[in-house]
Amino acid sequence: MTSPAPQIPSIEASQLANQVAPNALAWQAENEQLHSILSSKNEEIQNLKNKLHALQNEQPEVKKPLSIQKNNQAEASASPASGWQSGEFTAYYPANDAMQGGGITAKGDNLYKSIYYQGYRVIAAPPSVPFNSIVEIKVSGQTVEGIVRDRGGAIKGNKFDLAYPDKSSAVNFGRQQGSWRLIK
Repeated sequence: MTSPAPQIPSIEASQLANQVAPNALAWQAENEQLHSILSSKNEEIQNLKNKLHALQNEQPEVKKPLSIQKNNQAEASASPASGWQSGEFTAYYPANDAMQGGGITAKGDNLYKSIYYQGYRVIAAPPSVPFNSIVEIKVSGQTVEGIVRDRGGAIKGNKFDLAYPDKSSAVNFGRQQGSWRLIK
């Protein structure tokens, strides 16, 4: 059996081929370069994800012994603030209005960037609790270690405000009763 004779391309196809052919090698080289860059970036992203995962796994190991150490120090000091107290807890989030502080805490932290400071959740506390104090909070079966970096007009007595990243999370938290104690 003989193979069919090749078809002769039309004039338009020939013209198109002549126009495309000179660029084909350049496009192929560009494609290979972009593929190489993309592969490199994907590798960088994976390395960063691995580092983040490792740091997240390290944090509880580092933080837990410090917490235990701080708890032992607090219990040994026999300070009246070392005991659990009842409290009311609300949530706030970065927003561009005066009531929310415009996303900047009283200590100058930008809540748009992070709701954490030195590994602790940013909280607003009454003036009786000094700035940079570490407070352990138990609400709805969860324990949160927070750092006092903010104040608020309605934050008095045993009322605290926990920073959340967005309005939806803050609204879901709502207003809750719980307990707190000063760790450091």
